Amino acid sequence: MLRVLVVCTGNICRSPMAEGFLRDRSRRLLDGELEVSSAGTWARLGSPPMPEAVEAAAERGADVAHLRSTPIDREDIDRADLVLTMAAEHRDEILHIEPEAELKTFTLKELARLLAALPAGGTDRDRDAALARIAEAHRLRTGPDAPPIRDEDVSDPLGLGFETYRAKAWEIEEHVDALIRGLFGVEDAAPASALAWDRED
Repeated sequence: MLRVLVVCTGNICRSPMAEGFLRDRSRRLLDGELEVSSAGTWARLGSPPMPEAVEAAAERGADVAHLRSTPIDREDIDRADLVLTMAAEHRDEILHIEPEAELKTFTLKELARLLAALPAGGTDRDRDAALARIAEAHRLRTGPDAPPIRDEDVSDPLGLGFETYRAKAWEIEEHVDALIRGLFGVEDAAPASALAWDRED
């Protein structure tokens, strides 16, 4: 089982939505191959996700209402096989806490785009295959052929209106699906987003 840790600032907006989408894909597409948790670099312990984040994720098929915020610590980082951050500043904070986590720490957008630049992998839905793809992505980003990744961040919707949360949920879900495709070679035939928009018509 691949242990994935998702990190943002307060662990009440972006990372809970990403956790929800990853859990959904793990259940529907990967036979539960992912163990997903989330945390925040400035989180208070035990806060629920913002109501807008809960609603925006629910529109796209992910239930995050039960999640509660957790401050990041070194044990969380060490335990994870993959650390996904919502912005470059969070990646930098992770590496400040644990420099040895560099090989497994990426922004969500960064890893999705690196995986897309690699030759297609197999369709093995297991931890070893995913770890190999993560290692390939790290080698690519440190090599001379690294693709330019200028827009690394999913910006923080905190304090903004629901439409911003809705846009961030769409953005996160798109990159989560690219990540699943890049790590496991699995395409979502019926993404939650399509179902959500059908419900709105």
